[in-house]
Amino acid sequence: MFIRGLQAFLLTAVLCLSPLRAHDAKLHKGNATPGEIVSIAGSTVVVKTAKATLNVVVDKDTKFEMGDQAVDLSHFKAGDKVTVIGTKLATGELAAKEVVMTMAPAKTKAKAAAHDEAHHDH
Repeated sequence: MFIRGLQAFLLTAVLCLSPLRAHDAKLHKGNATPGEIVSIAGSTVVVKTAKATLNVVVDKDTKFEMGDQAVDLSHFKAGDKVTVIGTKLATGELAAKEVVMTMAPAKTKAKAAAHDEAHHDH
């Protein structure tokens, strides 16, 4: 009985952790560049990295991921933490194959308070 329970636990743990591992940017092909979105204008996403601010060029073939969901560029906004997988061009721009959201920006205390107030029954 103990062995069967342990097996079930281990299987559950593996299945639950697999989606996290599958979206680890290090597992994607290409160079991974982590950063924060500064702005989005047309097919250019400006991303601030630890070393510089880069223009990231996206096109119809760029894949976008948020958690385990395939999404499009409209799901991203300034402040989002992302990892861009792509190729650096001679111009210094980064041609994105994939853009993976690593963390959405945290709500500010004021926004959180306003949200709570608006949805709180009096």
